[in-house]
Amino acid sequence: MRTMTKGQRYTLDRIDDGFYVFLYYENEQKELVIPVTELSAELTEGDVVELFIEDAHYKVRILQEETKDLQKKVENLLEKLKNKK
Repeated sequence: MRTMTKGQRYTLDRIDDGFYVFLYYENEQKELVIPVTELSAELTEGDVVELFIEDAHYKVRILQEETKDLQKKVENLLEKLKNKK
């Protein structure tokens, strides 16, 4: 029997000492820390992902559109900050 949890969205905040540190997407108050060895995907800081558990193992799906949107949002904020000076 296969078991799978409903996926949750997270943003990869950083990779710290062999651990992925995720922040809950759009409510960055919750943090999830997973050893890099637990996930088979190559992730980059800033990736928006959907994480779920299948048969007692973490699975990840990179959400390309959400990642691009977040990158544009960050770039726009940085540009606004530069223009204030």
